Amino acid sequence: MAAEHALDVVRRAAGYRTVGEVAALAPRVAVLDPGSTLVSGAIALGDDVVLYPGVVLSARGTGSITIAPGAVLGPGSVSVIADDGEVSIGARALLGPGGVTIVARRGADVEVGEAVRLQGGVFVEGPASLGAGSQVLGTVAVRDVVLGDGGDHSAPDPDDRGGVIKGTGRVHGVRVGVGEVIGVGAGARPGTTRLEVDRQRAHHPVEPTS
Repeated sequence: MAAEHALDVVRRAAGYRTVGEVAALAPRVAVLDPGSTLVSGAIALGDDVVLYPGVVLSARGTGSITIAPGAVLGPGSVSVIADDGEVSIGARALLGPGGVTIVARRGADVEVGEAVRLQGGVFVEGPASLGAGSQVLGTVAVRDVVLGDGGDHSAPDPDDRGGVIKGTGRVHGVRVGVGEVIGVGAGARPGTTRLEVDRQRAHHPVEPTS
């Protein structure tokens, strides 16, 4: 009991909820390992959100984090930090597998739309608006980006999918429309320049119908 109390004291001093308070989110929220999950500040979690081990949700100052029903954070190290800013994560969004970090500051909010997919080492810094069905894949750092709304990654026609950024490197100040993709570094199509906007169809041709 003394060790548990000491851990609670340490957590509270750092601004986080106790292990018991995190565990109490279940069963409405699937907290798979309360002992390794850190939750602080103004956090709103929808029903059926899944939090894998190692998730950090930190709202500092006037910051807030809203996670809509059915979003999955993990597996992998996932950190969402609202430092006097706002982060909203849409229903059925997938953050992981692989590391994902989202940081919003005052005047630089981050909006992650419905069924967005982030995985593989992504770093998102506000301002950023990732529209429904969009994707950021790989060790990519993005800031001041807008990805267009569309279908998710399973939509049969690539022209209907949300905007995509993928590869390795930094992408700042770009707009990617529905059915478009920016491949940076290792994610670029051979023969294209580093930040050239391409059609997703070029990476995922549609199978001909008979």
